[in-house]
Amino acid sequence: MEATARTLEALYAAGHRLAGQDRHRDALSLFHAMLLVDPRDERGWLALASCHQELDEPEKAIALCELASSACEGKALRCAVALARLHKARGADDEAAAAYEGAARVAELLDEPEMAALIAQEAAS
Repeated sequence: MEATARTLEALYAAGHRLAGQDRHRDALSLFHAMLLVDPRDERGWLALASCHQELDEPEKAIALCELASSACEGKALRCAVALARLHKARGADDEAAAAYEGAARVAELLDEPEMAALIAQEAAS
């Protein structure tokens, strides 16, 4: 495994451990560091968004999920789903519907039929 991949794995594991201990503020710095190492690693974006959601900062979580799409060259499928869920949780039905449509397009592009089915199910409920 190359040094960059090992660094990303270590940062993600340590950040995930902190988040699992409800130390979301502490985990933020590790997930930020992940994005400095490789901004195309969707896990860093999703982890940051999750931490901000847990810290009751949904606007930041939404912004991170939106940025992930550009940084990950349109392939941030899990962030696209998270974005739809964040909008849905806030009662922003139009934004949620648009985000689910975008997530469905990414799932199709990446040939992820299981995710496409999950997205369709969530969008319908």
